[in-house]
Amino acid sequence: MNPINDASMCSRKQNTTLAHLALALLCSPFWACSGGSSSSPSSPTPVAVAPTPQPCAQSVLFQGSGEMPAGTLMTLPQTVATSGRLDVTADWTFTSNLVGLYVVQGACSLEQFNARSCTFIFRGEPGAKPLKGSGNVTAGVVYGVLLANFGNRDDSGALQVVLSTGSCPAAAVPSASSASEVVLSVDRAGSFGR
Repeated sequence: MNPINDASMCSRKQNTTLAHLALALLCSPFWACSGGSSSSPSSPTPVAVAPTPQPCAQSVLFQGSGEMPAGTLMTLPQTVATSGRLDVTADWTFTSNLVGLYVVQGACSLEQFNARSCTFIFRGEPGAKPLKGSGNVTAGVVYGVLLANFGNRDDSGALQVVLSTGSCPAAAVPSASSASEVVLSVDRAGSFGR
């Protein structure tokens, strides 16, 4: 092993190491060391915060039962005080009867309904019972809940109309049966009992 003859060599290595350490401290993440110029610290990127969902609130606007004569379109007018979603459910006695459930905005005459030219919010063409569906509604606007018995047999049914606001899940929409492929019409208008 060679003896150290010159002590200045050791202190140069220590001084160089200390100088690098001091330079590293000066070039911390808050300061930019580039060509002797400095820049201001960068601003943090804002993080988007999702809005807090509104709690589910539901109010029953109508719940009742009544007669459903064959070939009749029953109408139940509804005006909502709060914007939200109408969740409608209809059930009837005879499975063999073809029954449809609809929500329309504004008036819908029998002729318009048979031509399917009304402003439909929800269309539940005949399918498995019970029929359920949902449609968004605006406060102060008149809507009609329509229940159509396309069958040739008088029936009785039950109808429920619920106004949902907030994070309530929508009513499930059943898949329509092959009967919806047939052009169906009703020949009388009526109103569903209150």
